[in-house]
Amino acid sequence: MKLSSAVAFLLPVVALANPLPVSDAIADGESAGLVPRSKQVCKIVNASVVNCRYDPWVPNNALDRIRTTFKKGTGHDFTCYAEGECINGNCTWDWAVNWGCYVPGAYTDANCSKVSAAKLGHC
Repeated sequence: MKLSSAVAFLLPVVALANPLPVSDAIADGESAGLVPRSKQVCKIVNASVVNCRYDPWVPNNALDRIRTTFKKGTGHDFTCYAEGECINGNCTWDWAVNWGCYVPGAYTDANCSKVSAAKLGHC
């Protein structure tokens, strides 16, 4: 009898204990710096073929860390950048979100250049 009374009392209380409304949760996330990353389409420049690597710190001769290659003039979605091995004085690496790998910033166009990297945000 006590168990059924406890269930009858606690069930409505548990049903009312729901999380924050979605709008409050979004506002709380934004105030903590959690915002969706914007995609930036950037073209490959300055090389005929560029390696897209798993890690921006892997030396260029580490062939086992290459995810794919991108041809010059092709556009790809990038969402953020990281610092890594410097190539031609550019130490930023752009994250190709659809491929899950990094492309050296020295080989992406002005949409992902060192100057406009703030558009992407740090990974």
